[in-house]
Amino acid sequence: MSVLVALVSGSLTASLPAQPASALAAAREVERIAITRSFWPGFDPLAIPLAIYDGKSTWLFRHPSPPSDFEPSSISSIRSHVRDGRHPAVTANSSADIGGIPTATLLVDGARAADSARGLAATAIHESFHVFQRQHHPHWQANEGDLFVYPVDDANLLALRRLESEALREALATASPPRAACLGRLTIDYRTKRFAAMDSAFSAYERGTELNEGLATYVELLALGRTTVDIPVGEFPAVDVRQRSYIIGAGIAFLLDGIRPQWQHSLEAHDRQRLDEVLAGALVGAAESPAEGCALPAARVAQIIEGARRDAGAVATSRVGRRKAFDSARGWRVTVIAFGGQPLRARGFDPMNIERVNGGLLHTRFLHLENNRCRMTAIDEGSVDMVALTEGLGPHPLFNGVRRVIIAGPVSPVVSHDGGRVSIDTNGLQLECTGARVDVRPGEVVITLMSP
Repeated sequence: MSVLVALVSGSLTASLPAQPASALAAAREVERIAITRSFWPGFDPLAIPLAIYDGKSTWLFRHPSPPSDFEPSSISSIRSHVRDGRHPAVTANSSADIGGIPTATLLVDGARAADSARGLAATAIHESFHVFQRQHHPHWQANEGDLFVYPVDDANLLALRRLESEALREALATASPPRAACLGRLTIDYRTKRFAAMDSAFSAYERGTELNEGLATYVELLALGRTTVDIPVGEFPAVDVRQRSYIIGAGIAFLLDGIRPQWQHSLEAHDRQRLDEVLAGALVGAAESPAEGCALPAARVAQIIEGARRDAGAVATSRVGRRKAFDSARGWRVTVIAFGGQPLRARGFDPMNIERVNGGLLHTRFLHLENNRCRMTAIDEGSVDMVALTEGLGPHPLFNGVRRVIIAGPVSPVVSHDGGRVSIDTNGLQLECTGARVDVRPGEVVITLMSP
């Protein structure tokens, strides 16, 4: 587990690193890349502030009004400010409001500090594009609640999904424009069949994520000098719906680059279109299909269908196994129990690091829960991991409220309690609750929020 670092105010001290290479190298690389190419109509990465946490300090670059706990830095030639510790808003490679300004955020602590400056810069540009999207296209998003009830165990839907991915993979790989267009049409055909067989909420989820994360991934790959995206031959695990949408959205964008080069301007001007709809429109009048057609080989289709049947059937077994592994893992645990009248509500989580398991959701990077009597945040930082299990109320595993959360990790929590007030400030967890009963047991702290 890891600590959500408390806010540190006042002047900077000598503890700041003399040469914070990762943060500065990434920021300089962003500037170098941004002046050498364009990514999207109207998008300029250098017009968006960037916050980087390097494991010791939080750096702000190009921010017009840094908060008072940031001091000007003379280390970098880029306009920058810095403060001790991690700013509370910098919880992931994401974006956040810092000083009232939408700001891209980047983590280069722990193992991430070993990434190349170019890779870190491309990720920062990805997150800057999200800021641009929120400002210009706020509806380019998906309802993350639908992800947790997505039918990942439906073998027929999974087979159609993987056939669609295979057609797109082949389309991106071919050097023949007629064949690329033919395979693009086949991609749309498989998607049309699949979307017709599923609830519209789930197709809307995919399309929203493709616009949001798929286009940001496309921009990130452009920053790396790439002209295509790699779709794995075996596609993705059945449960990786969100991760798949990053790659498929980028794949559709790269296919459009070859079929209709001005498609970015069209989507920017008419932004209610979905990516697959833009592709379908671009294919009208595109190069004719080759005479022999472009159907996937029968043996490959059969292989994909059989693999989908096997993988969909294994979803339930995997969920049981992951829950057993969590329950039997060694280390300390903090359990918070909230009764039905006042469940905990999810105020922050990382959808890329949530896994549905038997009886709940497993959060393996970041989670913030609260109600009117309790607030808790668990987060990964540096080299220490956080794992939390939430058990929900009602039909949705998270958004109807959480009745119990278990935070697990290797470090003994530091617990303070006085009467009904309890607080924890330790590696992986910050918690403040009132009206609570605390039971300290071997290897476990149980906090029960009492009925009002």
